[in-house]
Parts: sequence; C-alpha cells; structure tokens
Amino acid sequence: MNYIVIGSSGFIGNKVYASLKIDPNNNVVGISSNQVDLSNKDSFKKLNSIVKADSIIIMCAGVKKQLGDNIDVFEKNLIIINNFIRVILNVRPKKIIFFSSASVYGEDFLHTNQIDENTLVQNRSYYGMGKYMSELLLTKACQEVKTELVILRPPLIYGDGDLSFGYGPTGFLRKALDREEIIIWGDGTELREFIYINDIVSIVKTLTNSEFNGVVNLVSGTSYNYLDITKVLRDSINIDFKVSSRPRSKEKVDHVFSNERIMNITNDFCFTSLEVGIKMMYESMSTK
Repeated sequence: MNYIVIGSSGFIGNKVYASLKIDPNNNVVGISSNQVDLSNKDSFKKLNSIVKADSIIIMCAGVKKQLGDNIDVFEKNLIIINNFIRVILNVRPKKIIFFSSASVYGEDFLHTNQIDENTLVQNRSYYGMGKYMSELLLTKACQEVKTELVILRPPLIYGDGDLSFGYGPTGFLRKALDREEIIIWGDGTELREFIYINDIVSIVKTLTNSEFNGVVNLVSGTSYNYLDITKVLRDSINIDFKVSSRPRSKEKVDHVFSNERIMNITNDFCFTSLEVGIKMMYESMSTK
C-alpha cells in the first residue's frame, strides 16, 4: 500500500508515519513543511510529483490554534488546503484522511444534547472556521474527482511528542515535571474529551482499510474535567505541584460527545483512559 503523510514532522503526523512504516509491505512517504511548504503559493507543483493515483494520503498539515487564533492563521490554513486541493484535482489519489477538529462545533458554544456528527457547526474561532472551510473545499474537490474522503474531528489530543504544551493533560504534566504552578480557569469542572495519541494512530490505520467515507468524531464518549487531570497526576507521579485558579474569561460550557459512529466503524475500539494515558505519557516524558 502506498501512503503519503503530509505533516510528518508534526505531533500527529510523526506518530502516524512511524506506525505505518513498521509494516514492510507499506510504501510510506513522509512530507514535512521543510520539504514542501504548502503555505507557499506554488508549493503544489512539488507535491504533484510525489502524489500518485494509488496513494492514500493522511493530511495532517496546518497551523495549530495554539500559534494564534487570528485572521492570519485563518488565511494561512486556507492557502495550505487550496494548494493541497490543486494536487488532488490533478492527480486524483485513491483516498484522503483529513484531520479537521472538533472546534467546528464551537469551543464556547453550549450544546444541549450530546455532540454527534449531525450536530450543527457553530464556528466561534478563526481556527474552527478555517477547519470547516477546509472540509467544505475538500468535499467538493473529492466529489469532482471521485476520491474517497474521511474527515476526522478530534478533540484535544495529548501524549508524548506534543510540543504545544497547551491547556490540558500534556501541558499540565509538563508544568508538574518542571515544578511550575498549574493554572486552572474558574473551578476547572467544565467537561471535555481528551484523546491519547496512540488511539488516534490506531484508528487512522483502521480507517485506511475501511470502506467508510464521510465525517467522524474521534471521541471515546467519556468526558473529563480539568480537575480530573490534576487528580490523575497526583495519583500517577511522585512529584509535588501546586494548582491555583484564575477567573474565567468566558462562560462555563460542557462538551459531551456521542461515540456511536466511531465505535461502529472500528468495531468497538477500546480507548485509552485518562489515567492510563497520563501514566504512559509520564513514563515517556520523564525519561527525556
């Protein structure tokens, strides 16, 4: 099988690339931004020479929200997806697995029911708008050239290799290891999904061989809050750390997801619990 991982030097792309390379029957090409920078106007010309019609492409490239939620990031992400689409329309690859984001449902929007793939999009950020626009553009392009398309909407992904150290399991553990104070916004009890990177990799491998096409939320169906993270850290690592709170800048909003679709596609995949995921992340990060 021929695979191309675009964004292979990033957190998710690097893990996916390494996992696919294990199978000697796979021909796997990793493309980093140093090799092909899709944010440059004519970069699609270089990518054209790499992508083949029998390729399965895992598209992980993009500007992260942690680097700024502004119009500049929005425009850069659209340039990246537009260059990518130019390649698709020319080469017509077999299949594309695209990493979007659960941010399209609105980071600070209150959904009264469980969020599933039929929940209306409620873009509240430039990052979320950029991801949803990318979904729409990719869907149209893939329909035109009859390329299979899987759109993944993950919540916060954590694990060793995540260098953003954002507000969540990875960032909290990094602060604990560095003996820094962990700041909680408000009372820290808003519900969120946190998915361990190894689960993402396993599901992507399953989807490369699946007949499924369309949108799927990469969620376990189990929600945690930010105080849960600090509790797991205290129970899992032999390090003293301090936790303090700051007033919220926005209203408290819970996000609770339905995992029905992903479980049907993966035959009831067993997700890593927050407790186990943090322990494995600690073992990896504490030795570095």
